[in-house]
Amino acid sequence: MKKIPRRDRMKIYGDLLSILYAESKEGKIVLTRVQVQMNVPFDRLKSYLSELVGLGLISDDTSFKVTDKGKQYLAEYQNVLDFMKRMGIAYR
Repeated sequence: MKKIPRRDRMKIYGDLLSILYAESKEGKIVLTRVQVQMNVPFDRLKSYLSELVGLGLISDDTSFKVTDKGKQYLAEYQNVLDFMKRMGIAYR
């Protein structure tokens, strides 16, 4: 069985925000689909979502939507990834 490398919080938040942003463009967000894309157990996904709500990166009105602060996080996260790639640093 192939072992999946561990992800840190920055990567988890970046991946989750990216998925939520993409899913929100398609309409209603289905958490089961997000869970499958994130490859995490449902209880852990709910924990991550509540952390993101607490940080103000997503709103939890009727459906999870990425806030302006969350979009800014995504942009900065992408800048960090691009910088690391240019420096030849691998980031999983």
